[in-house]
Amino acid sequence: MLVLAAAIGGCGSPGGQAATAQRSPGAGRGAATTGRLGSPGADSTAPSPLSSTPPVPRIVAAGVLSASPPVGLPQSVQTQASTLTVNVTGVHDPLLDSGASLPAGARAVGVEVTIADEAGATYDSTASGDWSLQTTAGRAAPLFIRQGVCETPLTDFESLIGVGETRSGCVGFSVPAGARILTVTFSPNSRSAGSVSWR
Repeated sequence: MLVLAAAIGGCGSPGGQAATAQRSPGAGRGAATTGRLGSPGADSTAPSPLSSTPPVPRIVAAGVLSASPPVGLPQSVQTQASTLTVNVTGVHDPLLDSGASLPAGARAVGVEVTIADEAGATYDSTASGDWSLQTTAGRAAPLFIRQGVCETPLTDFESLIGVGETRSGCVGFSVPAGARILTVTFSPNSRSAGSVSWR
């Protein structure tokens, strides 16, 4: 199932994309979301980020995730030491005015996320290792964002998340021109075991 993004022309890349500006609940920088997924404008049947609908069952066959919930639906993740609730609250595609150094023909994409440490121990990891973006051209490369709504912070927002604490942040990626986003994946402690994805 494909990640959806609304498009308008002339926004930072060939066939650049953008969508209705809308504030993401819990977004660390209070940024307007470009290319927000799971919004009424993108899919009127998708639940809101505050939906209480339980996560869609995940079925893995031959290492391929065959069912993933839409962006905006929180998922529970159990690590060896922590119980987390993680969510993708929005996707900026393209991410405008990022100041990032991009390969020729590529565009910047920003993924807004939240992580809550519900129980267990302090969760300590890195956003660039935990979050990944799968596209029709393969896995997107992590991208350092110099400025704007998804500016890469000096201190990783996934560093030392205490029990009862919720962190929000935005992770940048370099996506080849013409490639479509398929899924966003969270892999706890940068390991595939226990990973969850959103379409």
